[in-house]
Amino acid sequence: MIEISRRSALAIVAGGVVSTGVAYAAVSSFSDEDLVRVTLEKYLGKLNIRIEHLQQFVLEFRNRNPWNFPSEKLSDAVTLVEELKLGAARRLLPRQKREDLAHFDRWVIAEFHMLTDYAWRSSPNDPIRFTGWQSCTNPFANLEPPKLA
Repeated sequence: MIEISRRSALAIVAGGVVSTGVAYAAVSSFSDEDLVRVTLEKYLGKLNIRIEHLQQFVLEFRNRNPWNFPSEKLSDAVTLVEELKLGAARRLLPRQKREDLAHFDRWVIAEFHMLTDYAWRSSPNDPIRFTGWQSCTNPFANLEPPKLA
């Protein structure tokens, strides 16, 4: 039989407490920008975007869609899981949480295309810039209301 000394048991308990504290500190340090970045990089690959532009995008996205962001605990957990490349762990969430995250993913990607110049860059290496909401730029668009006879 294996005998564990009192020192060994205390060392194991202390190690567990320290690792829990480190994990909590790592998770609680995540921001909305981290969640949005890992979500976008999951679908679009590595992004060449400065932090200022990402912060502007996240701020505008949150102002336009405040109900789409997951709860703070869920977003921290998802950010950690995606950072560790364990995205398959999402399947372990309850159905409603999975649907909320899928809804969030779709909205982030759609708004990213509308609020940045991601689709208008000449090469994938060009930096992505936040452009904000743009009015219609179609030169052939008829913005006049229809005239009634």
